[in-house]
Amino acid sequence: LNSNPNLLIQGTYTGLLLFNKNASGKWQFFKKIANFNMPSRYVEQDNKGEIWVSHAYKGLYKLKLSSDYSTVITNKYYDERSGLPSNYNLNLFNLEDKIVFASESGFFTYDNLSDRFSKYNVLNKALGSFASSNKIINAGAKKYWFINHGKTALADFSVSGKISIDSNRFSILDGKMVQYYENISRISNSIYLISVDDGFVFYNAGQKIQSQSGKIHQNVLIRRIEDITDKYSIISENGNDGSEIEIKNSRNNIRISFSLPYYRQAKIKFQYYLEGYSNDWSDWSYATQKDFTNLSSGKYIFKVRAKIDDSTVSEITTFEFRILRPWYLSNWAILFYAIVIVVALIMGKKIYERKLQKDSQKISDRLQAEQDEILKLESEANEKQISKLQTEKLQAELASKNRELANSAMTLVYKNELLQKLSEEILKLKDENGKKLADEQVRRIQKVINDGMNDERDWHLFENSFNEAHESFFKKLKIGHPDLVPNDLKLCAYLRMNMSSKEMSSLLNITLRGVEIRRYRLRKKLNVPHDKNLTEFLMEL
Repeated sequence: LNSNPNLLIQGTYTGLLLFNKNASGKWQFFKKIANFNMPSRYVEQDNKGEIWVSHAYKGLYKLKLSSDYSTVITNKYYDERSGLPSNYNLNLFNLEDKIVFASESGFFTYDNLSDRFSKYNVLNKALGSFASSNKIINAGAKKYWFINHGKTALADFSVSGKISIDSNRFSILDGKMVQYYENISRISNSIYLISVDDGFVFYNAGQKIQSQSGKIHQNVLIRRIEDITDKYSIISENGNDGSEIEIKNSRNNIRISFSLPYYRQAKIKFQYYLEGYSNDWSDWSYATQKDFTNLSSGKYIFKVRAKIDDSTVSEITTFEFRILRPWYLSNWAILFYAIVIVVALIMGKKIYERKLQKDSQKISDRLQAEQDEILKLESEANEKQISKLQTEKLQAELASKNRELANSAMTLVYKNELLQKLSEEILKLKDENGKKLADEQVRRIQKVINDGMNDERDWHLFENSFNEAHESFFKKLKIGHPDLVPNDLKLCAYLRMNMSSKEMSSLLNITLRGVEIRRYRLRKKLNVPHDKNLTEFLMEL
């Protein structure tokens, strides 16, 4: 406040706030001013200590505060009825210790005597097109910035009775400031910081931008480094301090924005080169940013330079950054891999030695198995040979026994045939007188012959020989057919030897008819099928 430099009033949407300076010289909130709750856009104090407040669309208010600035004592409202051109977009500023009111129709002043507003014709005429400015900012040294809806001019009031205005120099800023939120801050006697929609502009009123040698004194500025991997975020806004920036490998898609602080009417082109990525400088273009995607890990140096009007080239600005290795290629990861590899080699060696030992054992076992198999095959071959020899021996013995049995049977047949023939011849014998022998004599001789033909000793000898050749034959017959009698067994044995009916009749001492009858009865006892030969049936047992 003009009346108290240690106090400051701020306008808000709900009235006015009072701030004071603390012991360290910083502003701190003190209290809200009572009895005024209207939205306050601009606030100024006039020479009488009264507070002027502009409303966005309801005109102006003139307030008188209490001695401690805590309460509004009087509140007077002004609108079109008081000489104002409109109730909308009325702004107020302190211009050379005088409150002026800005509108679309030009600047107005307030007359205390008439309590009305009137046009400030002298100022409006001097400003020309900037008479409808919506904002005035003190530039110091009796100079003021006038901002007229995106256009900027610097007015000089240092010469009494004369106002000079310069707008051509700042035409490069036309349309680049945020409308209704324009701001220009004085940071030294000759340097100003101008806010624009994409950053800030430095204006040095005491320095020439371009020297007579044709070189640009300002270098290209690295304005911002952004992460554009999946969503936009700022990595750094300090790319000009010479320090190296480290970027995570997972965020290796970046955008580098740059600019040249040269605000005159000129064509400015840029050329860039990323050392470690590009092969050569890019073509000259008006682009003020460059995207780099999928950058590999490693160190990069971004170089950029500007050219004005296709003739003057600036010095090269460099910016160093490093894409960090992914976690799986970090030093700790590499150490871990080395340990894993060493452990794997040791384990691999042990596994290989164990496998080699197992393979050697397998080879040894296989050789042993092959030897055992060879021995087994040889043993089996020997056993087969022995079995063959034994079989041949048994077959030879069986054949020998069969021959003996056949010889024995033929001997019995021959004996019985001889006795039969002898019996027949005895019946023909006559004594010396030509008479036949007495019946008693013939009967005694026939009895001897019959006893010889039916001698059981001959059968027992034959049976023993038959059992040696066919040891299980009688056993199978008796088990399968227990009703067979000895004569049946004899007939079965003779049939098994494939004897003829005549031979069997001689051995059994019966007629051929008797042999056929016995064969028929035996067939029924053995239940031999009709289509089966009896001899074949017995030979299959």
